[in-house]
Amino acid sequence: MEGYMEKIQWLKKIIDKSRYMVGLMGVRVSSQCGCTNYRDEEDSYDIEAKYGYSPDEIFSASFYNVRPAQFYEFYKNDMISNLGEVGEGLKTLKTLEDQGKLKCIITRDIFSLPKRAGCQNVYELHGSVFRNNCPHCGRSYSVEYMQQSKGVPKCEKCGTMIRPGVSLVGEMVDNAILTKAATEVQKADTLLVMGCSLKASLTNTFLGDFHGDRLILLNEEEHFADNKADLVIYGKPMDILKDIVL
Repeated sequence: MEGYMEKIQWLKKIIDKSRYMVGLMGVRVSSQCGCTNYRDEEDSYDIEAKYGYSPDEIFSASFYNVRPAQFYEFYKNDMISNLGEVGEGLKTLKTLEDQGKLKCIITRDIFSLPKRAGCQNVYELHGSVFRNNCPHCGRSYSVEYMQQSKGVPKCEKCGTMIRPGVSLVGEMVDNAILTKAATEVQKADTLLVMGCSLKASLTNTFLGDFHGDRLILLNEEEHFADNKADLVIYGKPMDILKDIVL
C-alpha cells in the first residue's frame, strides 16, 4: 500500500508541474462505471449466447442496415439500458480541467462519461449514444426517446428509421476529429492514459504524436508494453483518480 501511495504522490507532482496534460480514456473506464462493453470477453460471450451473433456482427453497419429490428433489440436492451454512473474519479477530471491542468480528453467511450461529469473539452471519437438523429430530415432525438421507443425507433416527423450517433463496426472515424485530437496530443507535455494498455487501438493511434515529458498509465491489467510509461499505477483508473486530493 505504501508503494501505491508513493505513486499517487508522484502522480500529483507530475500533474502539478504539467502545463498541457491530455487524457486518453479507454473503454475499460466505461466498464468500471457500469456501461456495457461489448468488447469485454464475458459480455461478448453472453451477447452471442443470447442473440446467436457476435457483438461485432450485431453492432456493425451492415447488420444495422439489413436487420434493423434485431440490431435495435440488442442496442436498446444491451447497449443503452444501463448508461453507467458518473463517480468521483470522473469528477476529478473535471476539477483538473477547471484548474487548467487537463486540456482535453480523447476517448472511444460512447456513453459521454467525461461530458456528463462536466468536462467541456472532450473528443468522442466514436460518437455518443446521447446524440441520435433522423438521416432524412435531421431531427434530433434523445437517448431517452431511443430507450422508450417500441421496435425500431422512427422519426416522428417523417417516419425514417433513426440513426444512433455512434460509429458502428466497419465505419470510418471522422478524420477531422482525429486530426484535432492528434494536434492536442502533439501539444501535450503530459499524456494520461486511462483504462487501456499502451498497445490498445486508442493509444496506437496517438502515441506516435506524443513528444512530451511524461507518459502516465492507469490501468487494471499488466501488459508487456507498460515499461514505456514513466509512471504506471495498477488499479481501476477512476478509483486511482479518486485518491488524488486536489
